[in-house]
Amino acid sequence: MSFTFIVSAADWGRIIPLIVLAGTALLVLLADLLLTRPAQKQQSKSGALPVDSMEAPSNALPFSFLPLPVLSLLGILGAFAATIVLFFVGDHQTAFNSMIGSDEGTLYAYIIILSAGFLGVLLSPGYLSRLNIPHQGEYYALMLLAALGMMIMAAATSFLTIFLGIEMLSLALYILCGFVARRITSQEAGMKYFLLSSFASAFLLYGIAMTYGATGNTSFAGIRNYLSAHPSNTTLLLIGMGLLIVGFAFKVSAVPFQAWTPDVYDGAPAPVTAFMSVGTKAAALIAFARVFDVALSPVKTTWEPVIWAIAILTIVGGNVLALAQNNVKRLLAYSSIAHAGYLLIGVVVGGTIGLSAILFYLLCYTFLNLGAFGVVSVLEKPDNSGNALSEIRGLWYRQPVLAGLLALFMIALAGFPPMAGFAAKYYIFYAALVGGHPELLIIGVVASVLGMYYYLRVIASMFMERETAPTPGQAQGQAPGAVPTGRRVSSRLSNAAPGGAATAVAVKPASTSRAKSSPLVKTIESKPVVAWTTWLELYIALAGTFLMGTILPFWLVTVAQQGAQMMLH
Repeated sequence: MSFTFIVSAADWGRIIPLIVLAGTALLVLLADLLLTRPAQKQQSKSGALPVDSMEAPSNALPFSFLPLPVLSLLGILGAFAATIVLFFVGDHQTAFNSMIGSDEGTLYAYIIILSAGFLGVLLSPGYLSRLNIPHQGEYYALMLLAALGMMIMAAATSFLTIFLGIEMLSLALYILCGFVARRITSQEAGMKYFLLSSFASAFLLYGIAMTYGATGNTSFAGIRNYLSAHPSNTTLLLIGMGLLIVGFAFKVSAVPFQAWTPDVYDGAPAPVTAFMSVGTKAAALIAFARVFDVALSPVKTTWEPVIWAIAILTIVGGNVLALAQNNVKRLLAYSSIAHAGYLLIGVVVGGTIGLSAILFYLLCYTFLNLGAFGVVSVLEKPDNSGNALSEIRGLWYRQPVLAGLLALFMIALAGFPPMAGFAAKYYIFYAALVGGHPELLIIGVVASVLGMYYYLRVIASMFMERETAPTPGQAQGQAPGAVPTGRRVSSRLSNAAPGGAATAVAVKPASTSRAKSSPLVKTIESKPVVAWTTWLELYIALAGTFLMGTILPFWLVTVAQQGAQMMLH
């Protein structure tokens, strides 16, 4: 049997956003060769972080930390512009022998992933400058390549393209998660993600092979046509569907395949966590929906109960496990798991209403999660501390703007109107009701009410409690009983006096100069200084949070429905 395929100009035009992003990644690497690397602070012989790296940096970014992110942002904006052009003048046909789509649903997914990439890059300059990381070319190139892999995966109309996309995004994220080489938790996050993701990719690849063996096709249209003509379920197909569910469930952090998520999110650099928490989820869920609601739709009665059960476990498990967290970064990781459960409702419902609910929810979630992780990236210290509830206690009295922003994002994630979280949950629950699954609606609403507790607990810690800190005397080796005078803080201390009696302490004694205070006291006293790029990201995320909950849904839901209809045909 012979096979001949000639690539046409139209094929290249249908993937122009991908070409722009790939070209930008190469330009970033070339530009990095021409730039002088900033000097890196030396570590001590013991390997500990230098004392001066623990202090708050200047608000002005060094020039060396700006050209590469600016180039990356321009590339993302170029890909965004190309996506908008395809919306209006594209033919919305598949490209490269039905391997990759350019329908409106695919372009909608591009907007989600590019928005996540844009906000993630905005978070990065201040973070890299604060940690004095000189390897910027590799960092931004990997961010762009990860976004490229996510876009390929979301646009895939063939199993082969899905595997290409999932490997591209995974290889880039393995390195990004372990990018802070001097931080053990970052190295651990990269290694865990590498090992577990590779294991899940093997499940996915075996599932693809089994499905191909059962149907003789790798394209989604071919598989659907075959199953429509041969509706019986073979053992090979059942095994293939089971392996595919395992592989996709790992990528979307669904229970019981979520164990990697809190550890990786906690150890990875905060901007990387913010980006991958949205981009990876968007790519995997859209691919998940394409495979099961499009390719395997003729045998929906077979796989639907399994994904229905996983959706319930993920919704309940994510919210319940988040209740026990005392670290904001890990809390947001479990929150991400719960949101993956809500999104799986769209996969169960299927059809135009289910797929459009997934697309709209993901676009809303982009601004919510990247806003919350944006504040987390500011609070995160070089040693990966700074995000515990005990450390953000009283943040309103030290950094009222950051506390206010984090509170707004937490309220939005909890689903309060008039923010994007409410609009997203309303539409996904509406889809469950219209799609004939009222039980998912009830479980989702109850779990959302339960989830409000841990979101509001973060707000209560920032606004209703005063900061706590060890006494300067203890930090300098004085006896625990020596309590100097000075500004008094909350009596709820982690180092309470023996017998349970709490002791009010001073944060800074009036007689001790800042120059002579210990590094620990410097860390407590210093306020995080935020780079202007980070402020820009936070305000864009805040604007998106309100606009997606008030004005834009009336238009974007219709666009999502049109895109979902194209994905189904």
